[in-house]
Amino acid sequence: MGRTATAVALALSLGLLAAGCSKDPSSPEYWEAQLDAAQRPSEKVRVLETLRSSKRLDKRFAPMLNARLTSEKSPETRAVIARALGELKDPSSVEPLAAALDVNTADGATSRMNAAIAQALGDIKDPRGATALIALLRSRDDYVRQDAIAALGELRAQAAVPTLVELALDDKSPPAVNRRAIVALGEIGDPRAVSTLLKAMFKQRGNTVFAQEASYSLFQIGKPAAGALTAVLEGKDRDLTSWARANDVVEAVVLVRAAESLGDFRSTSAEPALVKQLSYKTTAPEQTLYARMAAASTLGKMRSAEGRRALETLLDEPEPLARAEYARALVLIGGRESIPALQRSASHGPWEARQYAIGALGMLGDERDQPTMDRIAADEPKATAADCKKYGCNLPVDEVAANRLKTVKVFQAPLKAAAQCKAALDCWSSKLGDAEGPVRQRAALELGRMGKSEAVKPLSEHLADKEPETRAAVLQALMWLVQGDAAAARQLVPILPKLEQQVSTDRGRQDYAATSEQLRRLITAVRRRAEQA
Repeated sequence: MGRTATAVALALSLGLLAAGCSKDPSSPEYWEAQLDAAQRPSEKVRVLETLRSSKRLDKRFAPMLNARLTSEKSPETRAVIARALGELKDPSSVEPLAAALDVNTADGATSRMNAAIAQALGDIKDPRGATALIALLRSRDDYVRQDAIAALGELRAQAAVPTLVELALDDKSPPAVNRRAIVALGEIGDPRAVSTLLKAMFKQRGNTVFAQEASYSLFQIGKPAAGALTAVLEGKDRDLTSWARANDVVEAVVLVRAAESLGDFRSTSAEPALVKQLSYKTTAPEQTLYARMAAASTLGKMRSAEGRRALETLLDEPEPLARAEYARALVLIGGRESIPALQRSASHGPWEARQYAIGALGMLGDERDQPTMDRIAADEPKATAADCKKYGCNLPVDEVAANRLKTVKVFQAPLKAAAQCKAALDCWSSKLGDAEGPVRQRAALELGRMGKSEAVKPLSEHLADKEPETRAAVLQALMWLVQGDAAAARQLVPILPKLEQQVSTDRGRQDYAATSEQLRRLITAVRRRAEQA
């Protein structure tokens, strides 16, 4: 830097200091004087950013910043003021922020200003900001539109639903805009969006799909969405059927995603349709199995007695993944009624399928079933030899048999825990800290099926279990308790910030992707149940 430039910078610095030296640095007057002394927009931006980082910003500053937002002409300066007002969250800022918008200009600085204003209006969460945000949906800048959509979701602006419904499926808008609109419709929670969100579950633009966001948005809307999803399984939604046919969405995909989404609800009216789907058949074997597996999973989450009887008839399925889903569904439903069917399943078919029935025996049985597990262990070397002869093995038969016996032993642990705990809440609570994952999983499910709100505290203390399968069991148990008892939901309300932080921490972790979605739904269910109470 040359001497002249250095002198100018020094003079400017001294001028700014002089302007505020006679005032308290924590007062709005001090910073207003600094802004008055700044000549260029870049200098004012620097002053404002210094204020934001000073930790002195509080609601006393709102009147001064509101006035500055009106008087300043530079979009760069206005953008920083908007960000500061968003941090203050003062309702008095809504009108100045709305007035500062420039929807008709699309240069970079103005777009960044509009985006900052949209974010600020979303942070303030005052319904009066909705009109300005809806106007921003006409912006030619897609990033601005995304910020406006997100803010409308924060405001739960029902007036925006018709426009957001259009944007959710609009092929002329970028997929990112579609996604934001789908998410916002869930946050708003208006039943008018259900039909669009059903279609969004099957919408595909290139490699981009929206099934996850649409399913969660339907869950946020609640009961109207559950009824609509049931109608899809029953084949009664002619509008969706016609749309799916026109968009080359096969029937099995519709059934799979509708059934999976219903798993978030405890909608008993869907049971007949889900049980019927267990016998679904099409010319594509994979589609047949996926449709049945989706129905099985949801019937398990619903703890359907009718579903149990139908699932037991499917336990001879040779496909390992399908048998695994059927066995897992029976474990979720609980009770000893399925033990005989699981014993038969554990004794026939390839090991890759049998092992899931063996695991289910460990998760449902007790000391009465120990002889069965002992017999399975004793017979396994012979069964392994037969498997290796029929299917081939990559390792020596003895080594393969030893590995399989280790699996049998793992699932004897929850069997022994059941013999010890029986129906004692305190005992199962203590097993949540067991060294063996299957024991912790069984403990969680046993506590959830008890339906007692006293189980909420011990379960909530294990929501961050490092093992995804155990974490999923804990979440399922808590969802059962929350859906069944408002008192359970109220116990979780104080730790909602902690749960939301866990969702944020787990973001991007593939091993926790499924449980993170479960946790988001639990948070929503807690809020809904607590509000209803």
